[in-house]
Amino acid sequence: MRKFFCIGLLLLSISVFSQGEAKTEIQWLNIEKAEKLAAKYNSDMLVFFFRNGCPECKKMKAETLQNPEIIKLINENFFPVMLNARTKDTIVYNGKEYINQQPAEHGNNFRHDLYHELANAIKGRYYYPYIVIIDGQHNKVSKMPGFFPAARLKRSLQQALK
Repeated sequence: MRKFFCIGLLLLSISVFSQGEAKTEIQWLNIEKAEKLAAKYNSDMLVFFFRNGCPECKKMKAETLQNPEIIKLINENFFPVMLNARTKDTIVYNGKEYINQQPAEHGNNFRHDLYHELANAIKGRYYYPYIVIIDGQHNKVSKMPGFFPAARLKRSLQQALK
């Protein structure tokens, strides 16, 4: 009996103390949950758009978004969402359904309408990866097209928080 009590006490202490540990990865949410939380707490959403096969997207995921300072900054200040900018999924955002207008049988080489609306093409060109900061009232606060090294992303995110 004493052995089971000790094991239980050990497990309880591990779970209690681990709750205060720093997160080692970004706590990505689905867009519906992030949107609700951003509205409820009048906070900002960070939407990270990527494209499969994009070298800059892969580098940003592997380097910048793995940086402990970036992880901490994003987790503590934003409700983060990661979306494929060319997904075929229907996404509901701000009460409206967004789709990828190209039929699925044509592949994944056409942009999703939500990406189009939030990112806005710059001089008719789309960039990957792309970060959009949106406040709790669905206003775009900041847009960050292309690859950002950790130091530059940190400065840009801090600027968006002001």
